[in-house]
Amino acid sequence: MPQSRAPRDELADATAHGDVYLRRLRRAQLQLALLTLAAFGGLVGSLPLVVLRVDWLRDTQLLGVPLAVLLVAVPPFPLFLVLGWLHERRARTLDEAFRDLVSPP
Repeated sequence: MPQSRAPRDELADATAHGDVYLRRLRRAQLQLALLTLAAFGGLVGSLPLVVLRVDWLRDTQLLGVPLAVLLVAVPPFPLFLVLGWLHERRARTLDEAFRDLVSPP
């Protein structure tokens, strides 16, 4: 009967099982990155569409600046910070889960 090996040993010896562990980590990280990119692109990309669909946004001014320009220029920055923070939290969770898997008991 084959003896079971710890994931840490599988990674250190660069076995097929170790490759599976690394591939799963990379796939999870890639999925997270693509989800974050899609969320940011979708939300920021929809702002010009909102301006085109809502007529009064183009005509309204706030402090001498068209509201449409403010709507397209200002919200991406806080959104970028929030999505970056969420992405970093989830990436850290993935890394900790992987570290827990491969650390010795």
